[in-house]
Amino acid sequence: MDPAGSFALVSAQEGNMPAHVRFGHLNETSHRHSQTAKLARFRPMNEVIPFMSRCPRCGVRQLQEGYTHRVLRRLLNTNSNIEGYCNGCNEFWAISGLERDGIIIGLCD
Repeated sequence: MDPAGSFALVSAQEGNMPAHVRFGHLNETSHRHSQTAKLARFRPMNEVIPFMSRCPRCGVRQLQEGYTHRVLRRLLNTNSNIEGYCNGCNEFWAISGLERDGIIIGLCD
């Protein structure tokens, strides 16, 4: 094994860390995802990600289509409010924690 091609990360407090980094290309046979699974994992950052959120005023679930993948990730990573909108009530609201968790799960698949 080439010593320049692999190295272990070292922490001042913990000593050697179990992470190893190898430079080079992955063979198709050594990758853990199939070709179709890999295609499903690549999502353009400017793609709109629709999700449902329940209006707290009228209780109707509303389709939210105003956020791109990039914006949702930024709002989730910075713990900022994600707002829903109801056409019937003409109201905005911050989505619930459960709805945020659903978005996180949807983005991770």
